Amino acid sequence: MAHQCNDSSHSHGVDDGIEYSLNRYLDTGRITCLNEKVKGSVQHIFKSWEDRHDLKHFVESCDDEELIINIPFGAVTQIKSIIIIGGDGGSFPNKMKAYINNSNIDFGNISSFASTQEWNLHEDFEGQIGYSTKPTKFNNINHLTLYFPSNFGSPTSKIYFIALKGVYTSAKREIVNTVYESKPQLQDHKSDIFNGVSHDLS
Repeated sequence: MAHQCNDSSHSHGVDDGIEYSLNRYLDTGRITCLNEKVKGSVQHIFKSWEDRHDLKHFVESCDDEELIINIPFGAVTQIKSIIIIGGDGGSFPNKMKAYINNSNIDFGNISSFASTQEWNLHEDFEGQIGYSTKPTKFNNINHLTLYFPSNFGSPTSKIYFIALKGVYTSAKREIVNTVYESKPQLQDHKSDIFNGVSHDLS
């Protein structure tokens, strides 16, 4: 079903998603998730745009609906927008909060930090919605934390795909090219508590 709204915090258009391909610059082995049911499963949701409907790989929360995803970058990055594809049956997260350049966030201290930006999410199973960031806030990023505190009613949350659109700065040369990036450890459960050369893909 098409999603109709006038919310300026996000944009629509599945064609734009083809440009979300920055996952090649992510060291997915360094991406972590707190409260994930299967350890390391978060590393498989930063898929290519073509594989966004792959249902074999997803991250699911363990003890409740909350997830904290930590995404380190190998070079300074600017993030312009984010795409999320979540699960059905109420397991799709309904809110997302972002925190930048703080690699020490966990469930014990997250309430003491102000989020850089937060969004109310829609159940978008096609990846048609890009949630825009505040341009002045999402520059010079070397670490991104995404916090999903709740969902649409399921006991646990599921995320199948995350994509980030932005600008990647080569760590080796003073060159900034616009690229489009498909994306993101204190505890794995609440109970247990890139040095690449820039490429212009536009």
